[in-house]
Amino acid sequence: ESQRVCTAFRERGHEAYSCDIIECSGGHPEWHIMQDALEILEGGEVITMDGTRHNIGKWDMLIAHPPCTYLSNVHTRGFSLRVTPAEKVVQRWIDRAKSAVFFMRFIGADIPKICVENPVGFMNTAFRKPDMTIHPYMFADSTEDAENYVTKATCLWTKGLPNLVTNGLPKPNN
Repeated sequence: ESQRVCTAFRERGHEAYSCDIIECSGGHPEWHIMQDALEILEGGEVITMDGTRHNIGKWDMLIAHPPCTYLSNVHTRGFSLRVTPAEKVVQRWIDRAKSAVFFMRFIGADIPKICVENPVGFMNTAFRKPDMTIHPYMFADSTEDAENYVTKATCLWTKGLPNLVTNGLPKPNN
């Protein structure tokens, strides 16, 4: 919904759209499809938030950012019966299963180029290792770029796409 990826592709001349079940915050409702992304995986006609109908045919690329709430390693403790009541653990496993299925719907989409982003977590073992694990420092302008010269692992599972080209900067010592 932030439209950062959509805007970057638009700036390079691509017909890109963002899609989320909530309104966009990126300032371009004319590029935002407010509906469940799974409903439009096949392509066809879509309606952007400004009410315009677009017949996009078949998607040629998908970049998906499925919610990581139940897939990341951050919630691992919440799946432990030693520290979490059983009824909460059962519900978290149900939510994790639904999240994993949602993730896999993007992976299995009939689209030639796919990138699915998520942090290190459940899908690294339940599905497979990612094609790339990237960190912000790999794309920072320099070692002096305080905002971006940091580590924070982000996994990318791809199909039909080359690996990203990084800047070659050394890993920060933080």
